[in-house]
Amino acid sequence: MAIKLRNRKIIPGKAFSWWKRLSLKGALVCTTLLCTAVGFGLIYLETAVLSFMEDTLYSTYVSPYFADETISEKNTLYTVSPDGTLLYVESTMPYAYVDPETGDIYPIETTSPSQFIPEGPLRFLYQNVEEIAISLYLLTALLCFAADAWWFYRWKIKSPLAVLNAASEKIAQNDLDFQVVAPSGDELGRLCQSFEKMRASLEENNRSLWAAVEERKRLNAAFSHDLRTPLTVLQGYSDFLLEAFPSGDLSPQKTMDTVMTMKRSLIRLQRYVESMNSLQRLDDVKTHKESVPFSSLCDELKETGEILGGKERFLFSSEGEGTLFIDTELVFQVFENMLSNACRYAKSKIWATAQVTAKYLTLTVSDDGPGFPPPALKRATEPYYRGEKNVLEGELHFGLGLYLCRVLSAKHGGSLKVENLPDGGAKVTAQFNILPSDT
Repeated sequence: MAIKLRNRKIIPGKAFSWWKRLSLKGALVCTTLLCTAVGFGLIYLETAVLSFMEDTLYSTYVSPYFADETISEKNTLYTVSPDGTLLYVESTMPYAYVDPETGDIYPIETTSPSQFIPEGPLRFLYQNVEEIAISLYLLTALLCFAADAWWFYRWKIKSPLAVLNAASEKIAQNDLDFQVVAPSGDELGRLCQSFEKMRASLEENNRSLWAAVEERKRLNAAFSHDLRTPLTVLQGYSDFLLEAFPSGDLSPQKTMDTVMTMKRSLIRLQRYVESMNSLQRLDDVKTHKESVPFSSLCDELKETGEILGGKERFLFSSEGEGTLFIDTELVFQVFENMLSNACRYAKSKIWATAQVTAKYLTLTVSDDGPGFPPPALKRATEPYYRGEKNVLEGELHFGLGLYLCRVLSAKHGGSLKVENLPDGGAKVTAQFNILPSDT
């Protein structure tokens, strides 16, 4: 039987007809009762057939040799069948039979009626009718039991078992691009649904792992790319010193300038390594949510913004109320990175907004700077991406702020979005899931 694992949603139990929703216990009781009823019916039919065959043999081969008793005035009159010969038998000898060869009358008790039946299957049937009946009853019971097992298996076990077996084989081959369709709404159907949830979870984990591997590749590529410049500088100046220093043509000032340039490159390398270590530790970051009133969170966000952005140019607003379940340390790390990015490009104003809904906390930071250039709208959240054309400005940061915001927001069940304001300026929006961890 070919099992198709179709790309469709699992059918909920209420969508099945009653006979597919019936539990395994109920189905077993149903099949057993029906097969038992059929078995008793067959046994009754077999009994009737055997009785009919026995009576037929008796009336055909035995009864013709029995005297047919009638009452006369003086004696008991027996009409002898099948030739109609009349024999007079004493009333003390009822139930006699006539010897077909001699015509003598004998008591029936002295001779078995089966002797009047021709030898062969008919006499065997007449002589062993009770044993044949018992054998038929046992055979009927076994057949009904086998039919019950076959029916129950076909009805409740075969299809779910085939679906689970096919799904297991696909998972064993690392093929998760399918969906397990529950064939019924009973216990095995729910097991298929649980199997589909497990498959979906495995697929999601694999996708996450693949995304993490790809992200790590991009990080390594970006890190390697940015390392080339300081390494090239160090290589070039070290070769220069090796060539110029022995000849004595290198002035003390030039030597000092060369050493300082090499030191700056070494410091830059050190900062690169530290940033890479920080990125590696992101994989170990776990959210630890706690209950926080929205009003107190807004007060701390406003205070942080005024410290980083300055009271004169920082504006804060909030919308909503209630209690949130958040990791405050993680939320503030994202908020501070968003603010730092805005402070770098803002001309005179920075706006921050906190909004709470039934499921999310939304933090928005905007500025009146030049906004994101078109390439940055797509790549601003990538690690080590810097859009500055000014080399000195580019060396002051590594392009990790918005990348950290994106990763930390995702770990908190949210997302990060970058865009430009209609009138100019950049806008960064971070969302955080505020529901308890077990919700």
